[in-house]
Amino acid sequence: MKVLYIIDSLKSGGKERRLVSLIEGLSDFQDVDIELVLLSDTIHYKEILKLDIKIHKLKRDIRKDIMIVSKFNKIVKSFKPDVIHCWDNLGAISFAPLCRIKGIPFINSMITAAPPKLNILSKRYVSNMLSYALSDVILSNSKAGLVSFRVPKSKGYFIHNGFNLNRLKIKQTELEIRDKFSISSDKVVGMTASFTDKKDHETFIKSALSILEEEEVTFVTIGDGPYLERTKKLVPKGKSKYFKFVGVQSDVESIVNIFDVGVLATYTEGISNAIMEYMAFEKPVVATDGGGTNELVIDNVTGFLVGVKDFESLGRKIKFLLSNPRDAKEMGKKGKKRIEEFFSIDKMVNRTYQLYIKKIKN
Repeated sequence: MKVLYIIDSLKSGGKERRLVSLIEGLSDFQDVDIELVLLSDTIHYKEILKLDIKIHKLKRDIRKDIMIVSKFNKIVKSFKPDVIHCWDNLGAISFAPLCRIKGIPFINSMITAAPPKLNILSKRYVSNMLSYALSDVILSNSKAGLVSFRVPKSKGYFIHNGFNLNRLKIKQTELEIRDKFSISSDKVVGMTASFTDKKDHETFIKSALSILEEEEVTFVTIGDGPYLERTKKLVPKGKSKYFKFVGVQSDVESIVNIFDVGVLATYTEGISNAIMEYMAFEKPVVATDGGGTNELVIDNVTGFLVGVKDFESLGRKIKFLLSNPRDAKEMGKKGKKRIEEFFSIDKMVNRTYQLYIKKIKN
């Protein structure tokens, strides 16, 4: 089986990590041959370079380069893929028509979130409808995403993210991490998320400030994005020593390992890789309900779910876990067990492989 993947870039992000993990898993299959098309030269996940796959870089602006379809066609003619799997809506609109003409099954993984409301008059909705018509499968990482984006039942399919338990290897000790980021408090609460309009760092900061009125806790954020500087300004100068904005990190695992509680405050979410990472490291989770998060986190079992922008509830749940380490530890253990049973990398890879087989036979 020959599989050709298309993605805009391999920048730091959940979707990009999921693709790399999928390719790594499928690379172990003797009957699978893989090539990858990147629409830029950005590669954060360097492990992709260690795999025995050919990477094509079509670095021109897909919206302006009218020859990009011709370039893509040359790749298709040379590789002769049995299935093409695209991870971006713009790429799908550009390349799916060619696949339809050639009769190559086209799988579209553009859905990675589950917003509560989608305006049917928006450009996003119109482009989605076009993608649905051109694609053979619209693949979401959550059931909620299919509902939110109104995917036709005949084409909708979901496969939850899988967590690679090999990532649990720690490169830096807790002492090294604390020294590196000047963390002196006993308790650490962290949030891994890009600083964009989809994530709610403001609520995280507000809940943190309410906790700091009663005890000393260090709050760590991992990630970067256009809203980073705006978020930093929400922290009063007198409290800045309790907030560590560490940016993009290559060794996220060692940092998450020192968290007492893993948090994700957000406005829309599919299946969060950050939450999966918390759970795999046996960290209790406090996260915004909605989207696909409640498919992953079991409220009052592996952590707590709170309402959107509800910083008071977020703060209360974090404080409960910090004050009740036995409960926190038990939730963390149940979280890891859930990852092992239902969200393993093997499940994700095998379900995707079976989907390819099904579409090729059809």
